[in-house]
Amino acid sequence: MTRYIVIENTPGYLPEDDDPFVTDDYAAAVAYMNERADEYANDPDGNYRVEYGWASGNNYAAVMIYDDDKTHDLGRYIGVELCDDDESDAVVS
Repeated sequence: MTRYIVIENTPGYLPEDDDPFVTDDYAAAVAYMNERADEYANDPDGNYRVEYGWASGNNYAAVMIYDDDKTHDLGRYIGVELCDDDESDAVVS
C-alpha cells in the first residue's frame, strides 16, 4: 500500500516534526500541506510569502515559505513525500 508523509523543515536541515502527518490518501496529504502553508500565509505577526507549485523529491506537491523580513532566509519546505519503512512509527491519519 502506498503511503504519503508530509515533511516540514528548513532546507538543508533534518525534518523537525517527531510525529509527521502520514496517510494513504494523496489528496489528504496535499490538503494537510496546504493547511500548514495557510497558517504561515495568514499569520498576523509574520511577513511570510508562500510559493505554491514546487515539487517534492518524488515529484509530489510542495510549497516553500519565506520570511520577507529576513535578509538571509533559507525558507520553510512543506512537501508530500512517499513514506518508507523508516517513518512507520509516524501518526497515520
